[in-house]
Amino acid sequence: MAENIKSRSKAQSRQRVEGILGAMAILSLVAAWIIGATSVKADLMPAIRQAMPAADHFDEINSELYRAWADSTEEILLGYVALGEANGYGGPLTMAIAVSPEGQILGSAVAVHKETPSWMERVLDKDYLAKLLGKDYNDPFELGTDLDGITGATYTTRAMAEATLDASRSVAIFAGLPVDPQPKPRIVIGVPEIVLVALFAVGYIGKRPNFKYKKLIRWGSMLTGLLVLGFLYNSPLTITYINKLLLGFWPQWQTNLYYYLLIGGIIFVFSVDNKNPYCEWFCPFGAAQECMGAFGGAKVRSPGRYRDFLKWLQRGLAWAAILLALLFRNPGIASFEIFGTLFELLGSGVQFALLGIVLITSLFIRRPWCTYLCPLHPVEEFIRMTRKWILGLWPKTKTNA
Repeated sequence: MAENIKSRSKAQSRQRVEGILGAMAILSLVAAWIIGATSVKADLMPAIRQAMPAADHFDEINSELYRAWADSTEEILLGYVALGEANGYGGPLTMAIAVSPEGQILGSAVAVHKETPSWMERVLDKDYLAKLLGKDYNDPFELGTDLDGITGATYTTRAMAEATLDASRSVAIFAGLPVDPQPKPRIVIGVPEIVLVALFAVGYIGKRPNFKYKKLIRWGSMLTGLLVLGFLYNSPLTITYINKLLLGFWPQWQTNLYYYLLIGGIIFVFSVDNKNPYCEWFCPFGAAQECMGAFGGAKVRSPGRYRDFLKWLQRGLAWAAILLALLFRNPGIASFEIFGTLFELLGSGVQFALLGIVLITSLFIRRPWCTYLCPLHPVEEFIRMTRKWILGLWPKTKTNA
């Protein structure tokens, strides 16, 4: 009896400590969000000059529109440079676009972006900006219509196209050119969205009690996630996207339906039965680890006395990744996930080394990344804690009513 009381007391004490640390973490994140929101804006003039290098000087019409002059006497107008903004994968992306007096694109430069550096380098190395030259302000600027995207960087290239259209139209309106009405955004439903909905349905069915083919259907779900959501479309859920939503960088739902379905589906299932179908059933990187484990005979292994240290290390890394993102208003600034390193073979030497260690460890330990490093796991713990707290309040509210 005394031993049970002592054990219960220790558990309660641990819960109090975790509650205090959790509250402190939330307060620090709120402070980081406020500090980041009041930070100084970036200097955009270098990008403006890069967009129209032939200009002698610029005069500001407003904070987002400039005239570009060929000489200091301002007798020869080369055109205009406008700033356009759209939402990329990591958040707002600003383009400086040089436009002729007749409305054609003369030049462009990326002024500000929140994208993963390796992704942006890939777009620039593919000379995507050159595809924008010569286009007219009334062109659609749609991927697959009058522009080709770049595999693995769809959200980035789409944002660049939308920002360019936004800037060119603002020039046309100022110059008094006839501007066609902007068509309503089309809802983009493709293979990733269809597969995602199907995987949620499969996960729901497979988790039913006494389901006969649970193991088989789970492996089918994981392999589909690995091949389609991983290697084919590189669309895993990352801490970058969570940070993006926390920062208020909510993208247009019509062209970002996949991530709204993914996050909305996870939250809905959590609310209903407190389970996460994504991580265990079709997370592409989780599936990659389990495939390695199937070859090596991986097992769940307890870290023993290091268990608490590893748990708090994982929580600390997730907290730091979110804190820095909110502080610098850059969702991916501290992201350490190695999904793209596997699915697109892009990343630094450190990321490739970490990927190798994780995959080799996966041969012997079940899902080492998910268990000890993934920043999404602490986010899941927080959602569970919040759900438990809300459910704990419900009976009291009902009784008081």
